[in-house]
Amino acid sequence: MDSNQMGNSSLDIRKTKFTMLKEQQCTLNMRIRLAMQLHDTQTQADLEVKLKEVLE
Repeated sequence: MDSNQMGNSSLDIRKTKFTMLKEQQCTLNMRIRLAMQLHDTQTQADLEVKLKEVLE
């Protein structure tokens, strides 16, 4: 494998990880909104902690 292929491979891995994190963020945001609508403060707090971890 030449360096160009290895560079493309690592770029694909970074894109995949970034996409996965963005999807997690979106899912957590939707779950937080649902918890807010249901007035479930404990679930909302737990999800906000998870969201902070994903954003880091």
